[in-house]
Amino acid sequence: MDSSHAEVEPDLPDKPIRPWSALLIRDYRLLWGSGLFSSTSAQMRQVANLYQVYAISSSPLQLGLTSLFQALPNVLFGIFGGALADVVDRKKLMLFSQGFNIIPALILGVLTTTGAIQVWHIYVLTAMNSFVGAFGGPAQQAMIPRIVPRTHLLNAVTLNIATQQLTRLFSAVLAGLLIDRIGLGSVYFVTGVLFVVPILAILSLRTSGKPEGASRRVTLPMLWGGFQFIWFQRIILALFLLDFAAVLAGYYQPLLPIFAKDVYKVGATGLGILYAAPAVGAIVGPGLLLLAGNFRRKGAVAVVAALIFGASLALMGASPWFWMTLIAIGLLGLTDAISVAIRRTTVQMLAPDEMQGRASSLITVFAMGTNSLGGLVAGFAAQQMGAPHALMLGSGLCITFVLIIVVAIPQLWRYRSE
Repeated sequence: MDSSHAEVEPDLPDKPIRPWSALLIRDYRLLWGSGLFSSTSAQMRQVANLYQVYAISSSPLQLGLTSLFQALPNVLFGIFGGALADVVDRKKLMLFSQGFNIIPALILGVLTTTGAIQVWHIYVLTAMNSFVGAFGGPAQQAMIPRIVPRTHLLNAVTLNIATQQLTRLFSAVLAGLLIDRIGLGSVYFVTGVLFVVPILAILSLRTSGKPEGASRRVTLPMLWGGFQFIWFQRIILALFLLDFAAVLAGYYQPLLPIFAKDVYKVGATGLGILYAAPAVGAIVGPGLLLLAGNFRRKGAVAVVAALIFGASLALMGASPWFWMTLIAIGLLGLTDAISVAIRRTTVQMLAPDEMQGRASSLITVFAMGTNSLGGLVAGFAAQQMGAPHALMLGSGLCITFVLIIVVAIPQLWRYRSE
């Protein structure tokens, strides 16, 4: 690994870690800025896609299929993209991903401006974006441990998560305003132009993108090695299982329209507020981690966050008031963001450089897969017993699963990072 910390002050790890500490590192600033612009562009494009699909089709099913085409390539090709990030130059993978993203944006802009756009065009181009993201995402995550000292990894990962949540909030508003002001076609052109900034940032990185100890090609045993690594690293396995328990038992987001329409009768405006609440919590959660610095009891914090997540499900299910439900959903977003930050940080701390791509990609594959399964479970339970009772049941199952995991893998509670 050459020049991994070329811009890091020699005594940086010994200084008190502030919320902005990772941003003092030149290459991390570039990587963070790249993520800021690419995330903004992706979120704006997603809003425009959904708006346009519904405008063309007036079909909720078509909206669901749009989300499916966005998630499916990541689930199918994510582990392969992670393996590729362990054998080829990661900066080249990021450049390919960011550069390719410009093409679907321009095509959508042209099709929309000329009036030739159809729903299937959006499906195909959305899948193309997701496909290249399955390669660029793991490469970007795998670069962070090369750029940032181990003591600052949690700070860097948390800054990334907080930035993603902030862009999720303001990008949706910005996309809506631009759709009204300049039209859908022009919005697509804007999202394409935004990807130029990440390309320039990646080209400016000084840190090497070549993996250490890399094989020359991707093989089936190499792909399987990613799963073996997760299985035998008991701390990482336990963190994955915590996420599985929380999402399988308590994936609440598909139920929010039921609460808006049938429980509280707050209409579309209230539904928008319900969907915004977890994003607000997901900004506060990383903010707390940034203030906490490099605390060592990451395992215990992850367990407590999962238990609070379970308790918040019960609060949401039992709440007779809209405002209390907003607090509960905010807590769900807060604890979920904390869990994600700790899981990503722990994976990047424990995985060797030649395993970073596969380990990072498995986080994405696992999250998207469990979200899909959790949505099915939540919908079935709500249909059988009603949404509030489904959340109450999910709360009990979530807390029970978490306690079982702590007993089965006691290393998680005792885990102290360096």
